[in-house]
Amino acid sequence: MDIRLTLSDLGQLLARGEYAAMLQRCSDLLENPTLPVNYRVLLLDQKIKALTGLNRVDEAIATCQEELPLMEQLFDPEHPHVANILHNLSMYLGASNRHEEALPYSERELAIVRKHAKGSSREADALVSLAEHVYELSRFAEADTILKEALALYERNEGRRSLGVSTCLNNLGRSSENQGRNEEGVTYLEEAASIREELLGVHPDSAFTLLNYGTALAATGQYLKAAQTLAHCAALYEALQLSDSPYAAAARKNLDICASALNPAAPETTLAGGCSSCHL
Repeated sequence: MDIRLTLSDLGQLLARGEYAAMLQRCSDLLENPTLPVNYRVLLLDQKIKALTGLNRVDEAIATCQEELPLMEQLFDPEHPHVANILHNLSMYLGASNRHEEALPYSERELAIVRKHAKGSSREADALVSLAEHVYELSRFAEADTILKEALALYERNEGRRSLGVSTCLNNLGRSSENQGRNEEGVTYLEEAASIREELLGVHPDSAFTLLNYGTALAATGQYLKAAQTLAHCAALYEALQLSDSPYAAAARKNLDICASALNPAAPETTLAGGCSSCHL
């Protein structure tokens, strides 16, 4: 088998979004018991991409778990390539709400990255990934500590007005709210939204952070400013042709709640649940 030609063919299928055909090709090739380990790793990596495109997360997790020991066989267990597969495995487990299971993989990824790239934005990326799992397990104070460490690294390496900083600020805002520090949460989210709009413009991440910011404003009773922010958020989702998304629906619902709060004669309702952490 010419692995370079095979990978080129698989890459073309990926570029065309032909995930099912890509998956079938990988699966057929992987059935060969004499396939060299390095070829098997390369094909498993392509299989994971196909499964991701098909949104078959549980199978992607299983494939990552199959690939991990082979990567450790090919490379040192603390090699940066191993950190990459640990990151993917942690990410897929998180997407399946298996955060407790994801933690050891995320912690191991961070340890490897610190060995090879301490003080870098790559370390900050690993910290944000770890903080997500800690946050989702309601360990908010611990998540704050991790996120502040990541924030300092991003700011040092990329500047204050960077996407990494905005991610940390967004997630710190949500964590602060969950600990009852709503005013602090508003401060974090206001800056996060400003950075994302500056760097991304009309983008799902800009709208997502505006939703968090507007909801936080409403939670502190700043209904007029919240209504203006949520209206802007809803307009972004409409411009992105994402008006049917649950986030757009939450923005509209919370906007209605703000309108009701500004009109004392209207019945009281409850704010839609806030969004959790925003990823890189």
